[in-house]
Amino acid sequence: MIDENSTFGGFLTTIGEAKQANANALKRPWKLTHLLLGDANGNDPVPDPDQTELENQVHRAAINQLSIDPDNPAILVVEVVLPPNIGGWWIRELGIEDEDGDFVAVANCPPSYKPLLAQGSGRNQVVRMHLILSNTANVELKVDPSVVLATREYVDKEIEAHIASRNHPDATTTAKGFVQFATKQEHLDGQRDDRAAKPSGVKAMIDKAVLAGAYQFAAYDPDRTYTTGEVCRGSDGQFYEFYDRDLTGEVQGVDPAVSDNRPHVWMIWDGVKPGTTIVWRSETIPEGYGVNDGADRDRSDYRRVFAVFGTKYGEGDGEKTFGWPDDRGEFFRGLDLDRGVDPGRELSEHQDDELRSHDHEIKTGNNSYDGTGLPQTGSNHTLVDTNRTEYTGGDETRPRNNAVIYLTKI
Repeated sequence: MIDENSTFGGFLTTIGEAKQANANALKRPWKLTHLLLGDANGNDPVPDPDQTELENQVHRAAINQLSIDPDNPAILVVEVVLPPNIGGWWIRELGIEDEDGDFVAVANCPPSYKPLLAQGSGRNQVVRMHLILSNTANVELKVDPSVVLATREYVDKEIEAHIASRNHPDATTTAKGFVQFATKQEHLDGQRDDRAAKPSGVKAMIDKAVLAGAYQFAAYDPDRTYTTGEVCRGSDGQFYEFYDRDLTGEVQGVDPAVSDNRPHVWMIWDGVKPGTTIVWRSETIPEGYGVNDGADRDRSDYRRVFAVFGTKYGEGDGEKTFGWPDDRGEFFRGLDLDRGVDPGRELSEHQDDELRSHDHEIKTGNNSYDGTGLPQTGSNHTLVDTNRTEYTGGDETRPRNNAVIYLTKI
């Protein structure tokens, strides 16, 4: 009869000792799969190493958890959880079965009644069996997750272990998850989608882009729809602006790097505002510019310049064309803007050449002569000498200069 002098415990059966010794010798894993529960037919059982079964088995449960006792690495803890719908019997004896179905451990325990929910006292009951083994290293601690009924303690331990582990899902564009920081080179390569950016890596990318001059605009995307004025980077490394001369409003699939698509669709973009005049030193006129030759231009094709110039340089035909500045053979002079050096002029007003008003001192003779041609005092005749220099110089008055071409950004 169970009383205060009763002792409880368990051990490997003879079969279990042999199987553990074999596992240790061959360094093979030994898998324990089930915990057996019995009521010993109402008796007080005494475990026997030669047992091959319980005195009266009432339940066979898949092991819920196998672990090594954190305080004693020689103790193996075997655990099952009995849900409320299982029971209606006493638990007085325990056994362990391995994957081969062999009865490898036996123990007795204080009697405990496991009620059924239908009896009005349902509960989850945890049953643990502690085994002292000579070597727990070869005992496989894995359990089938499909049969695990977790206790709160088990869940807490699993969550704690999971948090401390690296076994987490990777982040995607639609779900949270773990990511690994990219190295500096991975930032610069820009090929990894499974790496997270760091401030230092982003700075390295920006520095590289600034040096390359390619940071301003994204590469041309044939699947993207561009609207008027948008700029992209072509496959040739050049920047292009959707000029939209034909006023379509948008474009897709028209490659700006193909010269046939310029300038009516795309135009080389260099950051210069339309209507800006630049000095050019090559007879090859760059794309996106017009020579300041005074020829009328189409108001629609050159609408951005027309928006800046209007008819300041001529009405054109008064409907479809407008005047273009003619700077051939001309010098530029800054508008006075109330300084008083060249007052009274309007912007872009032409001014003819001119010499500044001045005079020269001329010395003349004043002598009297008689009829013999000799000087005579009191004569009424006065002879004035007039001298002229020979002509010298060219067709105009000008400073030293270099011949250039003036262009306007279109």
